[in-house]
Amino acid sequence: MQEMFSTVSRMRQLQIITLVNRLIYFMQRIPVVGRLVSEQTYAAFRTKRILGAIAVILMFVAGLLESLFYIGGMLALPIFLWTEGYNTTERFALLLHMYFCISGVMAGMTSAKVLESNKLKYTAVRLMRIVPTKFMRAGLFYRYTTFFLYQGIAFSLVSWFFDFSISHALLIVGVMTIWRVMSEVIHLAIFRWKGTILIQKTWIMGLVMILTLTAAYLPLTSLSIPLGGAVILDQRWLVTLILLSGTVAGYILLKHTDYTAAVRAVTNQADPLLNTEIMMADLQQKMVQSKDHEHSSDSSANLHDRVQTSLDKRGYEQIHNLLFTRYDHLVHLPFRRRLTAIMIIGLLLSFLALIFRDHVSLNTVERFTPILIMAMLSLTIGREVCKGLFYHCDMQLMRYSFYRKHAKQHFRLRFRSVLSLNLKLGACLAAVLSISILVLSEGKDISTLLAIWFMTMTLSIFFSVHHLLVYYVFQPYTTELDTNNPLFTLVNSLISLGFVITMFLGPTLWVLTVILIVLTVGYLFSAVPVVSKYAQNNFRVK
Repeated sequence: MQEMFSTVSRMRQLQIITLVNRLIYFMQRIPVVGRLVSEQTYAAFRTKRILGAIAVILMFVAGLLESLFYIGGMLALPIFLWTEGYNTTERFALLLHMYFCISGVMAGMTSAKVLESNKLKYTAVRLMRIVPTKFMRAGLFYRYTTFFLYQGIAFSLVSWFFDFSISHALLIVGVMTIWRVMSEVIHLAIFRWKGTILIQKTWIMGLVMILTLTAAYLPLTSLSIPLGGAVILDQRWLVTLILLSGTVAGYILLKHTDYTAAVRAVTNQADPLLNTEIMMADLQQKMVQSKDHEHSSDSSANLHDRVQTSLDKRGYEQIHNLLFTRYDHLVHLPFRRRLTAIMIIGLLLSFLALIFRDHVSLNTVERFTPILIMAMLSLTIGREVCKGLFYHCDMQLMRYSFYRKHAKQHFRLRFRSVLSLNLKLGACLAAVLSISILVLSEGKDISTLLAIWFMTMTLSIFFSVHHLLVYYVFQPYTTELDTNNPLFTLVNSLISLGFVITMFLGPTLWVLTVILIVLTVGYLFSAVPVVSKYAQNNFRVK
């Protein structure tokens, strides 16, 4: 046990040191404060101890706020907004059901601490040479201790609004913690049996997320759906069985499990961004495969024609065309994946609309239209395009002042390319949503249909601007393709905050559409001036 606490302490020290160095780095870049922070601060022991204490507080606050945002924003808030007339017992049963579906089933399937790939694990095992089994035992202990702490505090605060006892709330969080420990055992057993890292199977994880979120939020509608999660968490014998099984599973994980093979699997090859050599090899392999495919089919003639067309252009336009011609597979691959996801979502929604058309009204659908904001954030491809542009082009060119000075020129060219792809995705999503709306309205309500189309296409434009703008203004990527800029994270988190606000206020569909159009127009016209002003200093290699 003492050895495990020692490893946890080393992990915390590594996290704190990393966070302190980031704080110093970004404090140096704040206009006025940056002049007071010199390079010697990195070696100032007393100053770094003070910053380390601040970092510990920030990490604790961040973990607590994350749990409060999840339990309060994703679970409690929709219940308060859309369950008028329900008593507190019925509302708490809904909360338990949603909590079990999302935290238990979905999170238990889509996350596994043992088999997840992250920079801390790579640094500790591959660079600091900590024994994998020792590291994972400490990591699991730390993960689920803090999980119980953060969610216990958050759930206790939320349960107070439901007039429920804190002891019962802590018991529910304890059961969920044990359940997640059991999920770790299942993931590890599948890996040892089949050699499969389940959380890396994107299509399985996507399907699980869709089904569990649907099961979690459907009871908020007028449908009479049994609250399975609440039934499980209210049965004493089931709770006792989960606690006993999870305790045994936790003992096995902490005392009698060897994690060497699992940790080596994810730190060697699971995430190539953690290992530059593997990343380079994978990219070279993809490029070779792309060349073979092009030369072995009729597309080689098309490629030749596109290259010749690019050579007829000049300056940044020529570079842009050549880049998108040469690496078009890196752009169209995520495009096709999102197109497939939209088709699956459309089929699922159409199927649900046919089944529940007598129970679900368009007013109920309009309550959930703010979800389109988060859906388009995930479905647009600006983030992938920016990362590809940085690695294949900008990382070399942004070292030159003339390239940063002319940022608005290549920003406009790239915006047109990204916009054309995102508009296609937006149109496909609007089309599949239209089928469900037509089924629910029996083809009579055209107003909702037009609003959905306007909103979806507006969001396509908004996120095309957004991803490129934050890339040029903050340039968050390091040479290892890590994203360490807190301002970049803060700006992106404002979109999630806007989503929560719209869900809370519940504006009508057309009001929300008009607000998004106004914001998009303002964003669109301010993008080029902002890039011209800030890109010259910030569009650099970190």
